[in-house]
Amino acid sequence: MNRLWQPHLRLIYAFTFGLLISALQHSGLLAGLNLFFLLLLGLILQRRGKNRADYFRRWLSLNSFSLLIWLTLSWKIGPQGITINEPGMQTALLICLRMNLILFSVWLFLLDINDTLLVQAIARLPLPHKLIRLFILTVRYIALLGDTNRKILTAMRARGYRPGFNRHTFRISAQRVALLLIHAFIRIEKSEMALKARAFRFESEHKVAAAPLRKYFEVLTAVLLIIWIGYQ
Repeated sequence: MNRLWQPHLRLIYAFTFGLLISALQHSGLLAGLNLFFLLLLGLILQRRGKNRADYFRRWLSLNSFSLLIWLTLSWKIGPQGITINEPGMQTALLICLRMNLILFSVWLFLLDINDTLLVQAIARLPLPHKLIRLFILTVRYIALLGDTNRKILTAMRARGYRPGFNRHTFRISAQRVALLLIHAFIRIEKSEMALKARAFRFESEHKVAAAPLRKYFEVLTAVLLIIWIGYQ
């Protein structure tokens, strides 16, 4: 069972399940799956003693975007003026149900996977070498960028910085972005050195190409993408 639940396989499961969700058109089925995954997620989080408030805040952030979708698609301008757009409301409902179901499923599939495990899992995916390297650097870059940004904000507030709509705020914001990028690039270089020091390396293109099972996964992924794009 542990072999079937390795981090890189869980990424594949999450991706495949996301493709299947995007093809569902029945709102009743999507609502039922949302309820099932929500209850399952809540039960697992409770058994593992995790803070459910953090997950709730992330869910609220996602659904604030869902609110914008509803505000955009729920009305239309016709000969009688502004009227209710029923097809648009149905589309908004499907989008929101799919988004929430994908969110719950990703949380379940990637539970307890931190940045380090995610990087290692991405390196084992049946993908081209350059794409794997891009994903790994993106994960590391986002994590380091967020950490650096929090430290800069803390230092600015400790020095009494109060943002406003004035020239001083614009100048400080520009300096903050420049400083953020400089610090991020430096930390990324240190991060790559640390990965190499821990014997982490990207798999060579020859090794990836020589693995038949990986090639089958690549073909399967491409076929699923083509089917999904054609279905849309």
